[in-house]
Amino acid sequence: MASSINFSGLGSNIDFSAIRDAIIADRMRPVTQLQARTANLGSRSSALKQLNGLLANLTNASDSLTDNTLGTGRSANSSDGTIAYASATTAAGLGTFNLTVGRLATTLTQASKSFAATSDTVLAGGATSATFELRKGGAATGPSITIDATNNSLAGLRDAINAAGAGITASIVDLSGDGTQNQLVLNSIGTGTAGRVELVETTATGTGTDLTLRSLNPSGAVADFSALDAQLTLNGLTITRSSNTVSDAVSGVTFNLQKAGTATIEITQSVDISDNVQTFVDAYNAVQNFISAQYKVDGDGKPTGVLAGDATLRLVQHQLRDSLSAFSNANGGALTSLSDIGLGRDDNDNLTLDTAKLNSKLQGNLSDVRALLFGKTTGDTGIFETIHAAFNNLSDNVTGVVQTAINGYQSSITTLNNSILDQTRRISDLKDTLSRQFAAVDAAIGQLNSQGTALTNIMAALQPKSK
Repeated sequence: MASSINFSGLGSNIDFSAIRDAIIADRMRPVTQLQARTANLGSRSSALKQLNGLLANLTNASDSLTDNTLGTGRSANSSDGTIAYASATTAAGLGTFNLTVGRLATTLTQASKSFAATSDTVLAGGATSATFELRKGGAATGPSITIDATNNSLAGLRDAINAAGAGITASIVDLSGDGTQNQLVLNSIGTGTAGRVELVETTATGTGTDLTLRSLNPSGAVADFSALDAQLTLNGLTITRSSNTVSDAVSGVTFNLQKAGTATIEITQSVDISDNVQTFVDAYNAVQNFISAQYKVDGDGKPTGVLAGDATLRLVQHQLRDSLSAFSNANGGALTSLSDIGLGRDDNDNLTLDTAKLNSKLQGNLSDVRALLFGKTTGDTGIFETIHAAFNNLSDNVTGVVQTAINGYQSSITTLNNSILDQTRRISDLKDTLSRQFAAVDAAIGQLNSQGTALTNIMAALQPKSK
């Protein structure tokens, strides 16, 4: 706290303020040095936190390469996705399918005769009620509806069908536009012969026959609705299905038909291994670039990074290099090092990836690549299990090497800040003390000066006067 005591020095003609400030400035020099050291440790701690974030990404990337499901996936590629596209599971074999879509699966649409008004009765032959079933896919039974005095109209029949929730929608279409030619139109929701829904009268009133339902799609169909099914040819074999999503023709492959035409579907090995390896390379190089930046020099040849020469940074640097230089001789496969799958180093110690070499190994030695990554069997040890363990030891946010260093810096910063606070408090107290003491000295000297002046005046007055 700044002193509230002031002195002008007028009494003593001495600048006690300057003397006090000089003493305080001298006492503040160690505090200033501690503050500079605290700032430096703070910069180091922040830089290590940035490094640890990059190492965490690298650890995650290495962990993804220990997943023993890698390399079992499949990709399905279509030469024309507007005609058909596909998806594949691990059960699919690798290969190519020449696919021709002859027709798509469609829904059954039927229409009745015309009625002069939507309120016209539909019951035939003087019947007072009739029962119908909505039968799906040619089934022998289905949800039942009844037409009687409460709903005996074209509109009543429409509403009863829609209320049944049987996979069919009913609507009334006015053909002429003047309300005199109203037809009941039935649209099945499901596609193909299996998805069609038909309105079948189960009583003998003749109402169903009198409706004279006719098929609009497929046109003119009475009993044969096979034209509703999708038709496709796979490598010369003709197949029909009730859906445009065909998942039961080839094991592990689902074909999605879009329109008539020809396309080639190729089932290939998924690129999860190559993608994950590239992600690992990118994460590694991000760490390496951070390390290299710490050693960039200025015009005087001095490193510009706050971590240049830091013991933790050097340890990380050595661990990175040593981990990727290791050999894996107990993975159960024929490959033993990362260079076997195209990984190398450039002059800046960054990782490089020969994608052509990696793809060649994936195509010709997939099982050996998988063994190198995570071991052929549960008893084998892949190279990335060792790499991941080493990187996790560096980056773990609780017990990792870098986090431990960060904790050490933070502890030192706390200690220094406490010391700065304590010394600053003592210096503030000293300033107050000096201010009081110098004010007292200034006042005392001023009083003495006043007394001396008074004494001089008295003595001068006692001197005899000359005649």
